[in-house]
Amino acid sequence: MSIGRKFISAIGCAFIVSLFLCPGAWAERTVTVALGGDVFHMKEKSAKGGFEGYEIDLMKAVAQEAGFKIKFVEVPWKSLFDGLNEGKYDAVIASVNITSGRKERYELSDPYFSAAQLLVVPRSKVNMKLSGRNVGVFRLSAAADRIRRSGANITYYTVQETPQAFKDLQKGTIDALLCDSPVAIGCTAGSTSSSLCIASLDILDAKECVEEYGIVCRKGNRELVELINKGLASVKAKKLDNEFALRWFKGTAVASTSQGSGSFFASEIQTGPQNSPVSSK
Repeated sequence: MSIGRKFISAIGCAFIVSLFLCPGAWAERTVTVALGGDVFHMKEKSAKGGFEGYEIDLMKAVAQEAGFKIKFVEVPWKSLFDGLNEGKYDAVIASVNITSGRKERYELSDPYFSAAQLLVVPRSKVNMKLSGRNVGVFRLSAAADRIRRSGANITYYTVQETPQAFKDLQKGTIDALLCDSPVAIGCTAGSTSSSLCIASLDILDAKECVEEYGIVCRKGNRELVELINKGLASVKAKKLDNEFALRWFKGTAVASTSQGSGSFFASEIQTGPQNSPVSSK
């Protein structure tokens, strides 16, 4: 092959490769996004058997703003990250907290939601002292550590054990449960007959209780993460995330953080006199 033909061939190959590497190439393919099907924090089963909710609406809007197609698949939480690493899907949106450890193992989008950690208790125990009490937590967060140092006994649950944790709370096996605000609100808001409520707890610092959620991609897939961030930035600029929050989290106040993401900080939750939010002091 002549030098000229080799050069033209090389240019052609480079052009083809560039089509797949540039963000525009994603518009020609469908991004498969996994949902934690057994964890209903920011979504719920629809009447048609699929999913609906805040994260569903948000991800659809991100895809539309960024210009790619989307397909949702339901995956058990315990298999979410293994399946992502194995290439079974392209991304995960399932109320995944952004942590330094996850940043090392995966590509994480900018925050799309900021949640408070709230303490859910039976109404009969709303004014109880935590010292000597059994408190359920899902991870050793700053808020959980403060509760531990107050003299409480800590019981750990995995994310997929969320239903069991609430069953234990109802039975009295544990006295309180520390969880992210979408979970706490979902189990207490909108029903005056609920036996559970959100307790006021002055030992918690509202800033310390913030947990940010991100969309997860495989390590090294910066192209997709940057495209998702592009769509997410447009969603925030148009305040679509706040519209979705108002739609799906009725009875709560919605505010914007410095990143522009929807948030449910303790001081923003509208509750009754016996369902007071964690103090913002």
